[in-house]
Amino acid sequence: SWPRDRGNQQEMRNFYGPAGSPPMKQVAVPWKLRLAWDKSQVVRSIGVHTKVASSVSNVFNRVHQHYGDAELKRLRLDLFGGCFANRKKRGGSTWSTHAWAVALDFDPERNQLKWGRDRAAMAHRDYKFWFDAWEADGWVSLGRSRNFDWMHVQAARL
Repeated sequence: SWPRDRGNQQEMRNFYGPAGSPPMKQVAVPWKLRLAWDKSQVVRSIGVHTKVASSVSNVFNRVHQHYGDAELKRLRLDLFGGCFANRKKRGGSTWSTHAWAVALDFDPERNQLKWGRDRAAMAHRDYKFWFDAWEADGWVSLGRSRNFDWMHVQAARL
């Protein structure tokens, strides 16, 4: 199971190493993924921490098999908001899970950080399999667990 992201983040450092320069591995994306901030740019693979790469690949394959290309595009799960970002949590003093490359964001425009289930597109039941697939591999959805940041899944327990 993934480490807890708590307090001084010692579990995160013990498991993933220091924040800011994680060992990365490219994971192929089995559908056409576009950058959310430049939709003309297509991404064929994404860099993630080596310890989560096989999990990301497994989830991507299950999700693609379940939804297919057309449904992934309709749900805007083809819009990638990012993974690695060497930064602290927004408004916080501890490292973001993005600093370890163990967090992924999708469709940030329609799932903004502070939006709850009343506004976030990914709170809709059409996304149930999406989140179930991530959670089956131990990932956490901040949307489903805390009702904010619905775009975000992370390989770190709360």
